Amino acid sequence: MGNDNLPAISGETGRAAMEGGVARAREAYERFAEAGEMALNAFEASMAQSFEGWRAVMGSSRETAHQLTDSNVAAARRVREQWDAAGARLYNAFEDNAVHAMAAMREIGHRMLVASDTNVRASLDFADRVAKAADAREVAALNIAFLQEQARRLTDQMVDLHQTTGRLAREAAARTETP
Repeated sequence: MGNDNLPAISGETGRAAMEGGVARAREAYERFAEAGEMALNAFEASMAQSFEGWRAVMGSSRETAHQLTDSNVAAARRVREQWDAAGARLYNAFEDNAVHAMAAMREIGHRMLVASDTNVRASLDFADRVAKAADAREVAALNIAFLQEQARRLTDQMVDLHQTTGRLAREAAARTETP
């Protein structure tokens, strides 16, 4: 079953070409994975800077509020102290929730990146094995084995992601229920 429109190449040349293609794809993926990790680190650094900025704004607002209310009567001082305490509680609750949300997002993102990396590497390994296959029968057997492995791998990854998100949701709910 040949195609007269395609150039004739030897099996060894075709195998070498496929192996070279798989190697280039693996190298490109490694650079992609490295860039993704750098982007995640940059995002985390940006979020940390945002929290530092928020802390600075809250600190300067408190100082300004203190200066204005120090000249008022004792009743105004009590109101200011209550206001400050409520603001501090609100800010602390906001910061605590944000820290937990960021940690949860990071854990989910990390698990998804690991799963994605595992799947891409498995696909590249499969392509490598196919490139070295002796005949169509071996390619078919490799394909069946890969699809079975990939189905098991994806199922395990979905179960892991489901359990992780469920646990994180339960932890968040428990934090909101405790005063």
